[in-house]
Amino acid sequence: MARIVVPAHTDHIFWLANNMSYADRDEVAAACGMGPYRALKDSLAKSVAAWTGLVDDKPVVMWGVTPIDILAGIGSPWLLGTDTIRECPITFLRFNRKYVPQMLGMFPVLVNYVDARHERAIRWLKWLGFRIEDNPVPYGMWGMDFFRFEMRKQ
Repeated sequence: MARIVVPAHTDHIFWLANNMSYADRDEVAAACGMGPYRALKDSLAKSVAAWTGLVDDKPVVMWGVTPIDILAGIGSPWLLGTDTIRECPITFLRFNRKYVPQMLGMFPVLVNYVDARHERAIRWLKWLGFRIEDNPVPYGMWGMDFFRFEMRKQ
């Protein structure tokens, strides 16, 4: 199983959107009322840096960082993927841990929200070192429970 990370490209969106995990689909619908294709397209278009993880030449995960407040140095990390990343969890975790310092180099403060129902994403964010707020807050299109998460450059 060949695994590689490449700069994200619009050519990766169609495959990812059609194979996105249900948890990620639910999260983008709740957060911004978008389907997988538009969520990926908009996230990629707004990003200052984005990457795609490939397994056997198929895109299985895309992530990046978008600016929230450039002058204050605040960026918003994001990640959307397929269930294929479950087949290679150690590789997935290593790749992600490698890219967080790059995002912190662009934005000393990283902030976003994660769907309270997305337990795997919450565990992953904690493993990466993000601080997760204790209590969820209403967020997104329907005011569903989301946790705010943050990381600051040391």
